[in-house]
Amino acid sequence: MKFLNELLGFAVLTGPLWLILILLAIATWIAVKAAKRFEGRGVQIAVGVLVFLLVFFVPFGDEIAGRIYLGHLCATEAGVKVHQTVELPAEYWDEHGKPKFLNPRGVIVKAALGDRFTWRSVSERYINWFIRIDKEHSFLQDIQSKQDLGEKITFVRYYGWLNQFSPAPNVGESCRNIWAKRFGRDAFFQKENSEERDFLLKIFTSPASSK
Repeated sequence: MKFLNELLGFAVLTGPLWLILILLAIATWIAVKAAKRFEGRGVQIAVGVLVFLLVFFVPFGDEIAGRIYLGHLCATEAGVKVHQTVELPAEYWDEHGKPKFLNPRGVIVKAALGDRFTWRSVSERYINWFIRIDKEHSFLQDIQSKQDLGEKITFVRYYGWLNQFSPAPNVGESCRNIWAKRFGRDAFFQKENSEERDFLLKIFTSPASSK
């Protein structure tokens, strides 16, 4: 039942209402016609439901496949990588060893670090056959050395072909959307903030940590 509800949710989110109603009517008509070819109430119901699902959800095949594959990529390939570390002097840390250059959400305070570090983004087409998914990299770069200190990897998928008929402004979803639905928005934001801080604190080290 949960799987069926999610599929119906896909249909509502990725296709305009008028098209969904047309598909419902066509799928119902074909299912009834197919069921009447069989004997027995139970068999007719089973055949009708199966045919209805096949006819109704085939147009959303790319949407369903895209969502499943995105979930797989987010679980197995998305994440962070640390390439180099930078030791920051004692003035960047408070008396308790906490970073002055990060706010509570784990975001770099540019006023504290100056213009030495910057984020740069690179997007590449990961798959573009039947479904479209992009792989996105966010690199934290040391401007002085031109070196990438670390990177965050995520994936973005674009909604299926039916979305072009929809007036909805959203054209796709990312790993953040997947995780927010899985953990709940509040829990996800707390988890994201914590992971962001941990990632940056692996890159920026204090003099005390090297002793």
